[in-house]
Amino acid sequence: MNKQTLQTRIEDLYQDILINLDTEKIDDYFADDYIQETDHDTLNIMEFKAHLQKLKEVVKTLIIEKFKDILIDEQQQSVFLRYDVAVAKKDGSNGKIEVYAIFKFNESGKVASCRELSKAYHQDVQGLANI
Repeated sequence: MNKQTLQTRIEDLYQDILINLDTEKIDDYFADDYIQETDHDTLNIMEFKAHLQKLKEVVKTLIIEKFKDILIDEQQQSVFLRYDVAVAKKDGSNGKIEVYAIFKFNESGKVASCRELSKAYHQDVQGLANI
């Protein structure tokens, strides 16, 4: 994929999967052998799906105003992102989480892996990135 296609793909993925928490679209974006490492915990595709399902149970809204940094390597088929996500939980608490993520895409245009580090700015959202 070229840079523009990679950028569009990652923006669509974030809108559908993280913002809308549309778990029905996971297979549209992620490879069957997908591996995610978040804060040094590793998840396979089934564990990732369970993570998103748990987020749907706990979170009312997730908002990313913009990506603070987006670096695209067309040769490596990778995208680096840095952003803050504002979280409103169903229990009424809220906070922000800072996230750094590197996505690698396979030849089919699906995400093969993601390495992510997060830091909660607020205690109420501590641990949410790998719930």
